Amino acid sequence: MALSGPGVPPFRDVVILTQFYAPEPGAPQVRLAALARELARRGARVRVITGMPNYPDGRIQPGYRGRLTMREDVAGVPVRRVWLYAAAGRGSLHRLLGYLSFTLAAAPALLLGRRPDLVFVEAQPLTLALPAWLLGVLRGVPWIYNTPDLQVELAGEAGWIAARPLLALARRLEAFLMGRALAVTTVTRAFLEHFARTRGVPAERLCFLPNGADVAWLRPLPRDAALAARLGVDGRRVVTYAGTHAPYQGLEVLVQAAARLRHRRDVAVLIVGRGPERERLVAAARTAALDNVLFRDVPFADMPRLMSVSDLFVATLRDFPSARGMRLSKAVPPLACGVPVVYAGDDEMAALIEREGCGVRVPPGRPDLLADAIARLVDDPERRRAMGRRGRALAERAFAWPALVDAWLAQVAALHGAGRPAGAPAGAA
Repeated sequence: MALSGPGVPPFRDVVILTQFYAPEPGAPQVRLAALARELARRGARVRVITGMPNYPDGRIQPGYRGRLTMREDVAGVPVRRVWLYAAAGRGSLHRLLGYLSFTLAAAPALLLGRRPDLVFVEAQPLTLALPAWLLGVLRGVPWIYNTPDLQVELAGEAGWIAARPLLALARRLEAFLMGRALAVTTVTRAFLEHFARTRGVPAERLCFLPNGADVAWLRPLPRDAALAARLGVDGRRVVTYAGTHAPYQGLEVLVQAAARLRHRRDVAVLIVGRGPERERLVAAARTAALDNVLFRDVPFADMPRLMSVSDLFVATLRDFPSARGMRLSKAVPPLACGVPVVYAGDDEMAALIEREGCGVRVPPGRPDLLADAIARLVDDPERRRAMGRRGRALAERAFAWPALVDAWLAQVAALHGAGRPAGAPAGAA
């Protein structure tokens, strides 16, 4: 059975190739699970090839250790897992070894498995697109190169890769792979423009698939008093951050802002999640004796409940050039749940929140302005409620997964109908 819907390509068998997938947390994992669900809902037979769960702690999770390969079902989707060197958060060399180990382990699973009609590659690392390109050359399978950020530029700006020749090689490899994919997909308009300008990807082969939300599940709920008591925030105004603690986010600015709010005994800053920066953030809060900062773990499955006890949400992003085209996906769940967002960053999502009036935008790296914005919103419940209503309306209009996937499939359908041979460079037909 072909995929159903106007303008949808006849891809009956789809493989999603990704190093990270549920039950790991993170925006790509949520997006890929939603894509798998939406494709299956349209009649596709979807399979996932991925690694053993290890993100963000860099340790393979219990139940998956000691295995070279395994199969399981995740939310109705068949998943083939292969071994990898778990290295999240261990430094650049270990991270690179982790990426290469998965690329090598995943290649046989893709190349020797049942021939699909389409491969969707979450190209982080970019080397993961090599097996898909090879499958296109050998077996004529079209494939899509998807990337959620400017990974090569980000690696250079953040100092993860310092060697200029290695960065230049990575740019050339990415341009080569993008030039041979059926389509290049990414999550922001700014990234689409960047790839057209710097990688030479024709505009007609650039497709937009932003991070979205299950707006039927992520919705405003009555305050969950039991969860508030368990988290230790009962009776206080709650300022929440929920997501991975990664270096590019610059979460220390939230801890610094909390220090300026320590006199507000009615305010709790709740930092939820894990990642390579968590220990450093906990140490900073402890050194400053910030008893208004609480570090907690809440599973993503409880996100609507967590948002119900949150009076506002904070998202942060460091100020380096490649970050300015981002859309931090962690701002989407609070918007869908009717929680206003204070956004300390300078990217597409910051501009969208400001334009739609569903939060407050402050410059990155300014704890004084962040603390002031938090205090003003905490003390203005009517403004918070109005922002929350506008955020929910924005989520329903712009972030609902069915509409996002329909629009993306229409773009891919047009490219597939053009008849470009799999694995051929741009311009071939």
